[in-house]
Amino acid sequence: MKNVKLIAVLAAPVSALLIVAGTQATVGAMAGTVVEGTAATDATTAASADSILQCGWRIAGVSSTISLANEDTTLEYTGSSYSLAGTDDAINVYLSGSDAEDTRCSFYNDYKGAQVKVGWDGTTFTSRTAANADDSSLSWNVSDSPLGISYTDADCSVDWTTESALNISGAFSTGSEVVPAAILATSVDTSAEYNPSAKTGPTFPKCGFAASYSTAIPSGKTPSAPGSTYSFTGPELSTTLVLEP
Repeated sequence: MKNVKLIAVLAAPVSALLIVAGTQATVGAMAGTVVEGTAATDATTAASADSILQCGWRIAGVSSTISLANEDTTLEYTGSSYSLAGTDDAINVYLSGSDAEDTRCSFYNDYKGAQVKVGWDGTTFTSRTAANADDSSLSWNVSDSPLGISYTDADCSVDWTTESALNISGAFSTGSEVVPAAILATSVDTSAEYNPSAKTGPTFPKCGFAASYSTAIPSGKTPSAPGSTYSFTGPELSTTLVLEP
């Protein structure tokens, strides 16, 4: 902030001295006397102040595709249960004034928390081969072999609430979504813990976590093309960042 000095001029008129001279015989006076002074001058004031960016919540690191595989890459499906697993280990929710983390910002007294919500669409892992996109002989539904999701707190600052696990075993319904990470607005509005606008050493509420996915091709299935490599497309997961009032 710049300091502004206010300057004022006080107009102080100065009266001319009227001189009267005379004798017993005659009296004379100086004619045409002029009164001089200082005229008033208007003064204007000016100031300037830089503003800071507004705080906003952002999420990064959510993979668009989760690849599931057996931990033994040489193992084939033989009709027995075949485990599949994958990880998305770099999800990060953070508060910042820009897409770059830790950019100084202000809520301007409108504090908002954040929730990460995960929902899903579809209940089937549909199989195919490179030669036949319609080969669904190894397809399965999550009601037969659920899709498990486990969340691990990798680096969440204080006041975050995290959920540890979810099993998807049926169709999505209202209320079925999971909230792996959330922080209330009342927790964000705590200068003792977070001060994103501080000129020196600003602090930001953020949460890093990992998601581990697991399922299995059920036992008892017979491929239509034995010896082929099968690929699967499973339920679509939607990760949404919403504000928490």
